[in-house]
Amino acid sequence: MKESKTLIGQQLKSLQTQAGQTPSTSDGAAGATDLERKLTPQQKQELSQAVNVLFTLLEDAFPTKFKHAFRSAEDRQRAQRVWMSSLKVFPPQLIVEVAREAIKTSKYFPDLGEIYRLCRAAYTRHGLKEPLQAYYEACNAPQQSLSHSWSHIAVYLAARDTGWPTLRGEEQRTAFPLYEQNYELWCNRVLEGEDLQAMVAGALENPRHAALAAEVENAASERLQQKMQQQGIDPTAGRQAFIDMKKKMERS
Repeated sequence: MKESKTLIGQQLKSLQTQAGQTPSTSDGAAGATDLERKLTPQQKQELSQAVNVLFTLLEDAFPTKFKHAFRSAEDRQRAQRVWMSSLKVFPPQLIVEVAREAIKTSKYFPDLGEIYRLCRAAYTRHGLKEPLQAYYEACNAPQQSLSHSWSHIAVYLAARDTGWPTLRGEEQRTAFPLYEQNYELWCNRVLEGEDLQAMVAGALENPRHAALAAEVENAASERLQQKMQQQGIDPTAGRQAFIDMKKKMERS
């Protein structure tokens, strides 16, 4: 019993002394991503909502330990900022799903390091890269086709939806948020159990899917125009350039 209380105390102390720290990783890649990633106001809001949900789940599951860890509203707010900074490399939906998993499986109060490891493990299990790593792979790929040896087909699909001219021609601060949103949508489908390889193969083999593919492409074009406007790019300026962009996307 004494040993158990000691372990719980260590967990709580870890939570209370997380400020200014980022969970370490085996390859150091995630730490670099934390420093490089810039969030849009909408992404910050979605991340904040996800961390709020995470803290609410922890409070409901471990009420006593939660109160000991965060004794005041100020403590909680300060901790949430630290957790947001460390978890911003992951989609908000994944953070919430991992939080639900953690409260079911964790014997002790899950700390930031455990939530971070669970998020990374969810990606790793499916062979997925974190968004910024996937973006770099898409930008540096020697081929812009499905036949290229992608680390995961989600990298290609997100690049296709974003548009190769955008990835190759726009600065990272403009192109990455567009790519990231598309990539997270595909990653969420993978995490929900969908086989993207089978989906793409079925679409290529079945001519009935042509209309659906066109509909998806039109939707992707509309999203691209909206995102271009949000990023301060006028999609109507140089209409022919935009049409050429669409043609290139169709050929890829």
